[in-house]
Amino acid sequence: MIRLVLAICVVLGGSGTVLYISKQTVDSRFEQLRSLQKEISIAKERAHILEAEWAYVTRPDRILTLSSGLLLMRPITSDRILPLEAIPMRRAKPQTNIRTEQ
Repeated sequence: MIRLVLAICVVLGGSGTVLYISKQTVDSRFEQLRSLQKEISIAKERAHILEAEWAYVTRPDRILTLSSGLLLMRPITSDRILPLEAIPMRRAKPQTNIRTEQ
């Protein structure tokens, strides 16, 4: 009878230890999950901020103002546009079959 009670106590102690270790492992995994979710939300927020900054920086009116003010650029006038026929076409090079003898 004492052996049976002792065996039950050992089994209960072992299962309690396994249960405690499992709980600690699950808790640490949940903490890692919360940390990763927080990092993801911060990264998404940064991505939204960067998208907004990119939209602001690449506005056409801003680029036009900068290009005309800083680079002294102006729109192309119609006298600067050439018709397609004015562009000289390259001549096709004749293909030569060069054979090397061995």
